[in-house]
Amino acid sequence: KGVYFIRTNHQKTDEAMLWDIYNTIREVEATFRSLKSDLNLRPVHHQNDQRIEAHLYLTILAYQLVNTVRYMLKQKGINYDWKNIVRIMSTQKIQTVKLPTDKKVIHLRKPSVPIKEVRQIYDATNCEHTQSAQKKYVVYY
Repeated sequence: KGVYFIRTNHQKTDEAMLWDIYNTIREVEATFRSLKSDLNLRPVHHQNDQRIEAHLYLTILAYQLVNTVRYMLKQKGINYDWKNIVRIMSTQKIQTVKLPTDKKVIHLRKPSVPIKEVRQIYDATNCEHTQSAQKKYVVYY
């Protein structure tokens, strides 16, 4: 049996609450590490205040999106980190075939069949994953 120590200056907080706070901090740090590595949202040295604000806004928006997806998955008992979620979801593909003809191009689009883990993520995030029929559209030029 191991022992784990957390040092704090909060004297009126019980052990369970301290453990929850510690785990929340770990989650936030892990998410920001993920944002920097997996999403390539690294510090960008902008010269313009509007660009700095836009970059910060997009980073916070990305963090919120990652956090929301992970929260929805945890509610369904799926405890993947963001890197694993991206790896699993990257198995879902869509194929587009372009068929040029006289004065038009025919586009055919067909999604791949989602694997079990992808379907679980779709279900947990309330996203539709039914195999849609092949889509065809024509572009005239």
